[in-house]
Amino acid sequence: MSEPAAIPRLGALEQEVMEILWDCPEQMCARDVLQQLTSHKLAYTTVATVLTNLVKKGMVERVSTGRTWAHRPVLSRSQYAAGLMAQALNTSGDPAASFLHFVEAMSQEDAALLRELLSDPAHDSGRKPPGRGARRAR
Repeated sequence: MSEPAAIPRLGALEQEVMEILWDCPEQMCARDVLQQLTSHKLAYTTVATVLTNLVKKGMVERVSTGRTWAHRPVLSRSQYAAGLMAQALNTSGDPAASFLHFVEAMSQEDAALLRELLSDPAHDSGRKPPGRGARRAR
């Protein structure tokens, strides 16, 4: 099995900021992210620091927008989740047993989706599964 690219683990606040960035189709400045954070009352500088840390971790790209910086995710939510799964499998010591436990823990709906994806090698990885809508990697 090939080594997956290192996917950083995120703290709770970093994860929350990433969820906001993933949900927004446009790049966002720190003030926009701050306005979207409803679970915390944070200072602007705290959000700016979190965004800087996410840039350092390779999760976010900083883009100049004139007098300020905007941020956008480097990976999609599904790419991030897939990277975490690949890392977990790679470090498990027994990939077959890990796969088995993973599949046994799946819902019937997810197991059916997995069978569908495995049976169609030419599937479109960017599509949303039928009837599922957007799912969050948590």
